[in-house]
Amino acid sequence: MQRHALSDVQQANVLYHSRLAPNYHRQPFLGEDNRVRVRRMLEDIQRRTGGRRLLDIGCGAGFIFDACHDLFEQLDGVDITRDMLAGLEPRPNLNVQIALAEALPFPGEMFDAVTCNGVLHHIESVGKIFAEARRVLRAGGVFYADEVPSGHFRKAVSSLNSDDPLSDLLKSEWWKIAGDTDRYEQLGIEKEATRNAMVQCYQKDELHVEKLEELLASCGFRSIDIRFRWFLGQAQIRDTWGDGSACFIEEYLTLLLPLTRHLFKNLMIIAS
Repeated sequence: MQRHALSDVQQANVLYHSRLAPNYHRQPFLGEDNRVRVRRMLEDIQRRTGGRRLLDIGCGAGFIFDACHDLFEQLDGVDITRDMLAGLEPRPNLNVQIALAEALPFPGEMFDAVTCNGVLHHIESVGKIFAEARRVLRAGGVFYADEVPSGHFRKAVSSLNSDDPLSDLLKSEWWKIAGDTDRYEQLGIEKEATRNAMVQCYQKDELHVEKLEELLASCGFRSIDIRFRWFLGQAQIRDTWGDGSACFIEEYLTLLLPLTRHLFKNLMIIAS
């Protein structure tokens, strides 16, 4: 790693992800349907940029690399947790290193694409990672962030009172947020470590559309597209009535934005 002292949040993330590493393969976003969706996003980015070199920030066990190893000529990754990098599949066009997302060990204008999947809620200052992504992107390059927990959704669900009459679905979603620290404690991760590691969920509040647009614009991004995805109950509808019904409801709720934005769990960012 570059010689930067780790902050309390970064130290918490190393601990959190080291403990999570043996069970990381169980993360919901690793499902085949999401792999296909992300692959399509990366195919589009490859067409837009020419597909020479991609950097994945917070690359972990290599979800992004698995999806695009044959699309880009050169792949680079950074992460601060050695135990996560141990799960990477070696590839001839892949180089990874221990480094901070906020201080990337690369010169400017080096990459055609910079990706960041399931990482932003672990970053204490989201603006710093946007600034670094912009710095290392070539002209015309694309920044793509996904699996960004929506602050709009967390605020709406957190406002519910568990003692009120709620459907089983709402109770389940409320518990996923209210019981985060309890669930991770069962994996050996102390509650305080979880709260510090998921800093944007517990201490900061930058994962809202307006704030993200402001930060991206201040870092020099001119084309900013933030999309809402994965609505409340989507998995249950897909499993009960099929993909067609889930897609229809997703399209309908999207048409009603911004009124429905608190119903979507995640955000996706595409900026250049």
